[in-house]
Amino acid sequence: MDTDALRRLHYAAAIACGVFAALVVHIVLTVFGAGLDAVLRGDASSRQQLTSALAWWAVAGAGFIGGWATGAYLIAATREREFVYRLAQRVLIAVVFAVATAGGIMSKSGNLGGTVDVIAGLTALGLGLICAFCGARLAYLNAEQV
Repeated sequence: MDTDALRRLHYAAAIACGVFAALVVHIVLTVFGAGLDAVLRGDASSRQQLTSALAWWAVAGAGFIGGWATGAYLIAATREREFVYRLAQRVLIAVVFAVATAGGIMSKSGNLGGTVDVIAGLTALGLGLICAFCGARLAYLNAEQV
């Protein structure tokens, strides 16, 4: 496979894993009642504002760290032997599958959803995408310097 195409594929996988991490954190926080939508429900007290702000930081941090860690892992696997590369592929697939399964199980909170839930979910998706892109980009910029 072409080296440039493989690099782009790894870059896309790193961003996707960062987005998955951000969405899983969003789902877990929502199940525990501390999601991004805490301010949008009812009267916004200072406690709800703090909870929502911390949820924003947690979702953004999960996206960034997920994108960076996956990018760094794939870079390290690519620079090594074929065995490490194949092992990295399998581990990455297993991690994505486990995270997606855990997020799906935890999302069964019994809520019917609504406009607020859709807004919060799309916000978490966008925030996770931006932060995962930044994390993956940082990993690849660091790899080019080495």
